[in-house]
Amino acid sequence: MDFDLTQEQKMYQRAVRDFCEGEIRPYAAQVEATGELRWDAIRQMPALGLTGLQVPEDYGGAGLDTVMASIAVEELGRACGSTALSVSAHNGLCCGPLVNWGTPVQKARYLPRLTSGEALGSLALTEPGAGSDLAGGVQTSAVQEGDSWIIDGSKAWITNPRYAPVIITLARTDKQAGTRGFSMLLVEPGTPGLTIHAPEKKMGLNGSPTQMLSYDGVRVPLDALLGEAGRGFHQTMQTLDAGRISIGALSVGLALSLIHI
Repeated sequence: MDFDLTQEQKMYQRAVRDFCEGEIRPYAAQVEATGELRWDAIRQMPALGLTGLQVPEDYGGAGLDTVMASIAVEELGRACGSTALSVSAHNGLCCGPLVNWGTPVQKARYLPRLTSGEALGSLALTEPGAGSDLAGGVQTSAVQEGDSWIIDGSKAWITNPRYAPVIITLARTDKQAGTRGFSMLLVEPGTPGLTIHAPEKKMGLNGSPTQMLSYDGVRVPLDALLGEAGRGFHQTMQTLDAGRISIGALSVGLALSLIHI
């Protein structure tokens, strides 16, 4: 098997590296110190497809395959871990589910803004008592009431909510159905009852915000459901499978930065 990059892949790698060397790496220490991403750089990312790596071109994305997307994230990781983490989560954990399961209306509503370089998307899975054991630990619930879902609960250690136009939220919609009792719901910041708490204090990656969320009677319309009701756990597992590839690429980039390659 040939593991060498193709000429097209090498050209893309060089373009992303040049961008990162000019717009990301020189500001990495500042991003870490201030806890703020460099939005002047993020707003330039759509030209290289970095804010819509695997989003179809119809929605402003680059429509890249997994190898090309991984090349991009590796180069971001080589330049700035915080920026790479937020952009990776944006692409894999928010844009990805919308591409895979969003309705045409949902895609048209959110993907163009997510790929614009003006926002970064978010996925809310983890809770104070539910990390790896999502199936057994998630307590956030959503019940149907008339033409709405009513969401109550909390999420912890969530990436990017302060920057997101939409937070994909995993909730129990049927407490008796096991892994078939979860659904993904699209929740917009500013919805009454949703509180986005201050970023956590961390030992590193401070430019990538990690925040707690509280849902207190958050009402969203029935069509805020992403995909099928009862398929949220399976959607989550599929999303995380793809996300691990991106985090692996990011980690390779971080390692390369340490040996100055």
